This record gives sequence, C-alpha cells and structure tokens, in this order.
Amino acid sequence: MSTHAENAVIGSLLLDPQSLYRIREPLRPSDFADHRNQRAYRVICRMLEAGEAVDVVTVAEAGGGELHYLGTLAKDTPSAANVAAYAERVREAAQRRTLIQALRDGLARFEAGEPVAEVQQIIGSALETHAGGRTAPFAEVVADALAQAEKAQEQRRTGGVLGVSWTLPALNHLTGGLHGPKLVVLGGRPGTFKTSLAQQVADRAAAQGHPVGFVSLEMAGPELAMRAIASELRLNGADLSHGNQAALEAAQQARGWDWPLLIEDRLSSWPDIAARITAWRHQHGIELAVIDYLQIVRLSGRATRFEKLSEISREAKLLAQRLGIPVLLLAQISRAVEREKRRPLLSDIRECGNVEQDADIVLFTHRRQCDDRPDEFELILAKQRNGPAGKIIRLHVDGARYFIGEQWEQKDI
Repeated sequence: MSTHAENAVIGSLLLDPQSLYRIREPLRPSDFADHRNQRAYRVICRMLEAGEAVDVVTVAEAGGGELHYLGTLAKDTPSAANVAAYAERVREAAQRRTLIQALRDGLARFEAGEPVAEVQQIIGSALETHAGGRTAPFAEVVADALAQAEKAQEQRRTGGVLGVSWTLPALNHLTGGLHGPKLVVLGGRPGTFKTSLAQQVADRAAAQGHPVGFVSLEMAGPELAMRAIASELRLNGADLSHGNQAALEAAQQARGWDWPLLIEDRLSSWPDIAARITAWRHQHGIELAVIDYLQIVRLSGRATRFEKLSEISREAKLLAQRLGIPVLLLAQISRAVEREKRRPLLSDIRECGNVEQDADIVLFTHRRQCDDRPDEFELILAKQRNGPAGKIIRLHVDGARYFIGEQWEQKDI
C-alpha cells in the first residue's frame, strides 16, 4: 500500500490545487487505498471543477475530511512539485491491487470448478484495467465515426465548420475547421505572420463564444490584447501602441468585450504548460489550445535538443488526445527556405524533432518572392492525415492591422 505517495498527492493538492493538472493521467478516487484520501480527493476534484477555492479549511468544510488530518498531510508534504511522480506511484499500486485481487478471484473460481473460459475472462478484464484502457466493441467505434461524419455533413449543409473556424474559407473547406483531438503544426520563418494567423483564429473563435486557451512564450498578454484590438477594429497597431488619439478613442469600445479567451504568458516549461491547458479544459471548457512556439518550450533533462523537441511534440499530441481538442503548435522552420528562396517542405521541420510524424496537420506560412508586392503570402497545407494536402492558399496580409485574408482560391503545389 503506497500510503506515503497517497498522502503526498493529497498534501500536494492542498498546497497547490492547480498541481492536479500536472498529473498526466487523472487518478480515480478508487485508486487510493486509504478511504480518507479517497474522500479528500473526490471533494478536491469536485471543488476545482466548480471553480471553488481549495485549501485545508475549505476542503474540510466541504466534507473532504477532518481538519487535523488534512492539515497534517499538507504540513508533511515538502512541495507540490513532484505530484506527478507521487500520482504515478499511487496508480501503479492501485493497478497492482486490482490485478492481485483478480488473480485471487480467478484461482478461487477455478478451484470451485467454474469453466476455464469464465476464469480467463475475469483475469483478462483485470489485465486490461492494469494496462489503463478499455477495448471498445467495433460496433461502438463505427457508431461514433458515423455520428462524427453526420455532424460534419450537417455543418457543411449549413455553411459552418466543426469546432473552431480558421477564418479562411478555403482552409475551412479543406480541413473542416479545427476540431477533434488533433495536433496541428503551423510552421514558418520569422516574419511570416504565424502568430498573427494563430491569434486571428483564437480571437475570432473567442469573439463567437468558443473558449480558447493561448500560451504565449514570446509576447506578453497586453501586447496580444493590443494586436487583437487592432485586428478586430481594423486599427493601425503602431498608432494604437504609440497612443495616437484617434486610434485610442476608437479602441475604447474594446472595454466591453468579454471574450472567453484565456492567455498565459508566464510559463515556459512543458509540464507547467500542459497543466495549465488541462486546467483550462476542465474549468473553462476550452475548444482550442494554442502554443507559441515549440522551440522555446523548456523541458528538463540531459537529452539532446532534437530529443527534447521530439518529446514535446509527442506530449502535445497526447495532450490533444487526452483532452479531446485540437492543439495548435507553432514552430520555426529551417533557414534553408530563405537561403534557397523556395517554398517550405515537410523536411524543413525535421530539426524540430519528430513533429512531422506526430502532427495530424502541418501548415506553413510563406512570404512570396515578389519585390513589388511585399504583402503577398502563401499558406501551404503540407500534410493532413485524413484529408487533402499539397494545397496552397494565397493570402493578403495587412501587417499594420494584424489582419490576414484570402486573396485567391487555393491551388495545388
């Protein structure tokens, strides 16, 4: 029985309630062997889901246990920093108990003369639980797939998209919008308006009532808000940031905006970013997470840069699957694109680890080589796991107002 690990998990949550979202796979109350910890964990999760304050006193008053017991757990836990490791030990101990009990039950039934097939079913079920999953019947999977296809058909019939709109009709047509548990990578060289496009998607989605979480490792929240105001109201961003009277007066209407857009600009390590996005999903129901950008996300350890970027992209993919939402991950690509004066290729993101393999969709922003038209850009749909790829959408970029629109219909590469 992992009593110390169980106590440390509850103590961590009492010290730092948000550390719940640093646990990669959520625990169940039944994973705790101590009934006092089961009750405390159940109450803490319920309070966090409701957006209530969590500490020793509030949890005790909500029925999570005796004040003295909870206080002792909090006092004896050195830090919440290692909550993920504590939780993993609790999960392993729970799986071990489940497996041992199943083997004992199976042996007892076997000795009692029950059919071998029934005994095998009991043990097999326990092994499946030990693996941390459930094998869904194929008919159930087919039903889910058809339901999703029917929903997509209805959206197309009404002119809408599944999930969040790209704000670009041609890209919506090619992808059906940003939806489902997908890792979507938006790559490009600096100055090709990757962030502007990602922010335009996030801003318009939030303005239409879709909750979005935006993790910015490059720009502070006020700067992102300034760009959002300029783009939405078609104001000159430089005029607004420099305090131009006319721009400032026009921007005052933004004070009434109450978009469900959550911005985090202080985190840089992957575990913290994943925890924050998970918390947003549980507490605010975000439908899209944006991370700007891959190469400046920190990951501890002595692995090579390639290995770290590979792990981050893989974890971003797993995060999307676990939360059931698209994760839009921005990335810088190879300098060879500029040096060789060509369009980006999938090979240009290979230095970003295994992101090419992990991504369900890969897009590139690219500045066209037109000396007389510096505002002409391309959006390249280089990869799509379940849809057309090798497509180019011509863009018109109004850099002063951070606005991106289509200029021509899409074409093949």
